[in-house]
Amino acid sequence: MSDTSSPTPFDPSAGGGRHVARRVAFISLAAIALGFVMQAVIFVAKLASGAAIPAAQLFVDIAQGITWSLLVCVGVGTATSISKARPAMAGLLSMLVAPAALAVARASQKIMASLVEAAGQPAVLSVATISTLKALEYGLLGWLLARLVQRGSASALPYISVGALIGLTFGTAISVLTYRVAVAKGTPPQLPAVVSTSINEIIFPVGCAFVIYLGQLVTRSLIAGPGPQAG
Repeated sequence: MSDTSSPTPFDPSAGGGRHVARRVAFISLAAIALGFVMQAVIFVAKLASGAAIPAAQLFVDIAQGITWSLLVCVGVGTATSISKARPAMAGLLSMLVAPAALAVARASQKIMASLVEAAGQPAVLSVATISTLKALEYGLLGWLLARLVQRGSASALPYISVGALIGLTFGTAISVLTYRVAVAKGTPPQLPAVVSTSINEIIFPVGCAFVIYLGQLVTRSLIAGPGPQAG
């Protein structure tokens, strides 16, 4: 008789703490690379929209972007690794990580701005508003990604699709809200600011989801071990 039992769900924490540590280390490196890529894309987009970017401000933006990318992607990746593939727990941990990552990223921006004597850019949305939106956004992202990890999705497409869904939903909402609040305050943003905000808010979740996908591939390869060698 054939075995009709369902396959055992993939446990991302299988293989012990060493495998989890290696996965988190890989995600950290990939997240830093993602931060650089995002800042490069934003830089090109700003130039294309007619912005003049002082070198000091560029360093400030890079510091904030990399800090945010590293902390939030590592946070979501760790949540999906140590939660025994329980999506609800991964979502909750990701929800807690996002506001903390935002606070640290903004602190790094202020520190770098003071070091290079760059003019500070006042935030349009309040800390409470943006922190709440980020918590909801990355809590949902962590939950959905944990479900994909649990199901053992081997293709990158579901991860990218989830990232795109989150980015389009929350990124568009944050971008529109930022624009409307700025207009209401009598300081309508220039085109380069609108473009950079939209790119960062909509595209970054896609990149972060892809980083998590790469991280789970690393975990699977570590658990599977080296293949048989030809005699």
